[in-house]
Parts: sequence; C-alpha cells; structure tokens
Amino acid sequence: MEQANLLKGYLNEGRREGVVLPATTGPLQTIEGFGEIRLRVARYQDADASFSVVEMELGQGESIPRHTNTLNERTLICYGGEGVVKGGGKETPFKQGGSLFVSRGAYVEILQQGTEPLRFTTISLVPDAADAEALFPLNLKGLAIGDGADAPGSQVLLEQEEEGHDYWQAAPSLGYITMKFEEEMPHDYYFSISSQTLDPGSQVRHHGHVKSTEVAVCTRGRGRAVIFDTELEYGLGDMLIFPPTVTHHFINDSGEPWTYTGIFTPRSVEDALRKTGVRKLPGMERPVGIPRNPDTERMLVEQYGFIIPGIS
Repeated sequence: MEQANLLKGYLNEGRREGVVLPATTGPLQTIEGFGEIRLRVARYQDADASFSVVEMELGQGESIPRHTNTLNERTLICYGGEGVVKGGGKETPFKQGGSLFVSRGAYVEILQQGTEPLRFTTISLVPDAADAEALFPLNLKGLAIGDGADAPGSQVLLEQEEEGHDYWQAAPSLGYITMKFEEEMPHDYYFSISSQTLDPGSQVRHHGHVKSTEVAVCTRGRGRAVIFDTELEYGLGDMLIFPPTVTHHFINDSGEPWTYTGIFTPRSVEDALRKTGVRKLPGMERPVGIPRNPDTERMLVEQYGFIIPGIS
C-alpha cells in the first residue's frame, strides 16, 4: 500500500518532492455498485490544497452508473478511447484530450463506446484543504449511486481537446496554453483546469510556484519532465505532481506535438498566462516575437507567485 499513500503527509513534514507516476500503476480497488478504480494518490494535503487521484479504464460496453459525490468536486481527464457522459441534462462525447468538471451534488453516468478502452484520470478536490479526510475513495460517505436529483446550482461541464481559450506562448515554450471552462468557472475559484501543447523541439523554462500545486496528465505525445535536476520520461497517461516551490521544466524532444492537461490548486498562473500570451483565434497564424524578457519575468515573480531562477 506504499503507492496508495503516496504524498500523504509529505508537505506536513516540510518536504517538497515532485513525482511522475507512470500510467496504470497503483493498487486496484473495487467499489460495490460503482466499479474498479486504480488508486493513484490516496490523499494529498498541504496548507492550501487537498486532493486524491484515481484512474479508471472502461472496456468495450462497460459503464460507470449514474452517481454523484456530495463531498468532492471532480476533474476527469481522458487520455485514451472514447465514450459519452450523461449529466447536466445532456449527453456529450468524452474522448482523448477531453476535460470534464463535475461539481458536488451533480449526477453523471459515463459509458464507453467504440473498440478502444476509455481511459481517464479523476482528481477529487475539496474547497477547504483542512477537509482532506472527506476525499474519495478513502471516504465513500459522499458517494451516492442511482437515480437522484442534481443539487441546486451544481454543474457538469465538458470541453473537448480542441475547445477552450487558447493563448500562444513565447519562445522557448512554442505552442499554446488552453484555459478550460473560462466562461463557466469563476476566475476566483479555488482551482483551475488547463492544458499546454508544446511544439516539437520546444521547452518550458525552469520555474516553480510559491503556493500552487500542479497536477497534470499526459493526454497526447510524450516528452521529458525535469524536476530540480532529475529528468523523467513523461508519456501518455502518466501523471505528474509538483507541490509548491518544486522547480521544474518540460522538454519536447519527441518530434511530435505534446499535450498535458491538469489543474492548479489554488489557482495562481491563469492571469499571468493570459497577460503574457496572445489569444489564439481560428485561422490566426502564430504571432512572431511575443515578448518574454527580464521585465515580464519579474512581473511573473512579483505579481503571480512564480519562482524563476535568477529572478526570484
């Protein structure tokens, strides 16, 4: 069960460790009436963030029954196959690269379609970091399976890989950031959902975040994640976790576009990425010479909680 308790208590002990967890690793657990899950992170907790992570794979014709969780918000990131999500009064495709947000008290049903297994990672969160004991699946009290009415004000939001608000990024991070659910989720919400697509040969420079924890799943392609000075392969379905102050960067040496999708909790980088990027609109060519210089780096450090070697 060592993997099941991965990261449990790390930050409370004053340690700062980033990890890359390969896909399909972690103990399996069957929840009666719900299905089989793979436990990735049982409980992560620091002063500002609490979450757990599970992975699921639905074979041909399999499904997750209609259910809700009254204690946790959930972000589901699909990295393989296709299916549909029934929730929020509609039925929406859920396929590779898609992001699904399910608020507390919202009912959803997920069905696999096609010939390939539907594979996705679920990040469960609580608004107050002190409520980590309420996280699924260590706590199943919030799980309700079967018919039921959505809680007032609850939401089911789904965007495909190509949907969201895109922002071209400056060299050497050639590619773009996609902010998910920009119009539906308040900009002061306690976490955000986004993806980054790096062009072949591009890289994200070494940096960290003062308060935010970054959790991301590789949804297309592969590359390398560098944590402090350790290089790790990061490919389809792999998950990374960077706690606050853990410096890291990404290198796309694969020859193909590379995308990873995840969350920042608490949110901190979103306004910075909008401000330093250029909105990518349909039919628009990549702009030349997006500024990224010591002045913009100082702004990232002083206003948005970035850690940049040589600037911070």
